[in-house]
Amino acid sequence: MTTSSTSSDGIWPCPFRRFHCCPDGVVGNKRIARLISHLKRLHLSIDERKCVLREAISTDHGLYMAVEDTLKLFDQWLCGKCMTLHAVSRACHHPDGLVHFAEGSNDMSGYIVGISNPSNKESETKVTEGLVLDTELLDCAFKVPITTVKSIPHGCRLAFYQALITALYKVVAQPDSVDAWVRLLLFPRCTLQLCRPKNRHERWSGNRKSLQQSSILKSLATWGKDDRITMLVNSMLDGPGLESFGQGGGDFLEERTTGNIQGQIYV
Repeated sequence: MTTSSTSSDGIWPCPFRRFHCCPDGVVGNKRIARLISHLKRLHLSIDERKCVLREAISTDHGLYMAVEDTLKLFDQWLCGKCMTLHAVSRACHHPDGLVHFAEGSNDMSGYIVGISNPSNKESETKVTEGLVLDTELLDCAFKVPITTVKSIPHGCRLAFYQALITALYKVVAQPDSVDAWVRLLLFPRCTLQLCRPKNRHERWSGNRKSLQQSSILKSLATWGKDDRITMLVNSMLDGPGLESFGQGGGDFLEERTTGNIQGQIYV
């Protein structure tokens, strides 16, 4: 991704034109007149958008260079910690101290402070502990009959929401990444499976609801660690689908799926 760093008429290309329905991304648009104000107002105005852009800048070398060229042109720098723009003469204030602009080449200097240039990183691999996150794996996963909950327990909804948002951010930041898409599509199948009661005591209504909630929270905690995702995926691939609690499960009625996710999830 490239962007021009000069303009004869004071109209500038936005480095984030493919994000947040930016008007500079519309065919026939005449670029942006007040670019820094535009960046602050549209792209860096709320935490959700800042998170998306932080992820994108850290993984897209072309975007990283486009943003850095733009900031250099306008004597601005971006704090990668809070995603706030500042004049090069100003520091960014944080509870744990000040962050200063310092022109240089490492990941704690230059016009984007605190985010490493992805060209200096090792290329991202699709292999997680021997598991290749590709379309072949996705095809195998969706052929396995999986029993999932129809409704997420109240005590799990916040954790599920946070994990889902993280997965979505990765897809938005890397829309061409097969790895990011595979993780997103596998996420509900790996974390919302209906767990199997081991005895009569666990089959009681109150106990099975508590057991189901604990199972989902444990799966979400495991999913949040990249080096342990393979545990959930392998568990799903190795089993024929977890059994339900039996008839009359309320929110935990089974939804056996093969080929696609059919159960509704109410969040």
